Amino acid sequence: MSEISMNVCIIGVGRMGRRHITAASAAGFHLAGVFDQSRDAIAATIVECAIDKSIVFDDAEEMLRAVRPDAVVVSTTAPSHCRYVCAAAAAGVRYILCEKPMACSLEECDHMIATCDAAGVKLAVNHQMRFMEQYTNIKNLTNSPEFGGLRSMVVTASNFGLSMNASHYFEAFRYLTAEPLAEISAWFDPTNVPNPRGAQYVDRSGQVRGVTASGIRLLIELGGDLGHGIEVVYACRNGQILVDELAGFVRGIHRQAEYRDLPTTRYGMPADEFQRKIAQADVTGPTVALWRALLAGGSYPDGGSGRHAVAALVAANLSGESGGQAIQLANGLPRERLFAWA
Repeated sequence: MSEISMNVCIIGVGRMGRRHITAASAAGFHLAGVFDQSRDAIAATIVECAIDKSIVFDDAEEMLRAVRPDAVVVSTTAPSHCRYVCAAAAAGVRYILCEKPMACSLEECDHMIATCDAAGVKLAVNHQMRFMEQYTNIKNLTNSPEFGGLRSMVVTASNFGLSMNASHYFEAFRYLTAEPLAEISAWFDPTNVPNPRGAQYVDRSGQVRGVTASGIRLLIELGGDLGHGIEVVYACRNGQILVDELAGFVRGIHRQAEYRDLPTTRYGMPADEFQRKIAQADVTGPTVALWRALLAGGSYPDGGSGRHAVAALVAANLSGESGGQAIQLANGLPRERLFAWA
């Protein structure tokens, strides 16, 4: 099927859903239907995206039956992801792109994956890291002889919520290391920061530490008293890379070749460094790239990728509730517990 003949429906047209409309258009898809429970969101979409009112539906399931789309984007808040993904699969949709976090429980993740597998549906979760220069470039650098392999990733960010955005870094870390997280510890701020999507949602701030089985570390600082910026330091055997993701800036420094084999205690050896610009954080372009990989059968973040991020979120919440106790991801995480993520 060519991109131009792809009929797509969007379920959920808040701010992120409207970006998906832009991405679908850029990918050459035909927008065949939109649904949102919020009249305000629909009104904003009609104006901002210049869509015809004839493709606006009052019920998502009715839209799926009437349109019979080839592809569906589920960009509602997380509590309804499972319902709409499974409804789309039952309606014969061939491709589904679900926003993150994938679901509010591991049981929902497993149900979504099983339902799509049984229906022969390709399910993707909108973790875009493998399509973004700020990660693909860094993966190449950290794996190069000059830097000698990634040992830790330290994210210092404004208060962007554990499930809202830190979940993306769980996927970025898994992509960069080619390893799942094995253990998570978290320390939550004493009070919850109000969630911009509504009082019914809870998304914690604080600090998180994750470790893979081979010992590579992920540290995320997302304190509720931080109000600007996202910077990431990638620490390697032979050097470090600093990325300002919002400004699109990279600085790297690594040992000169003749000093690479010296012990790590010789941390002040002569070094080479560089500075350059990198593509700033973007949503539309990587989403288009994700669609193309999904349709072509390439590498894309599937249901398993989305589930791994949710498992990390579950472990982080359990750890934060216990004051930082280390939680093993493979050690019986509660599957049925629902979390109030947006």
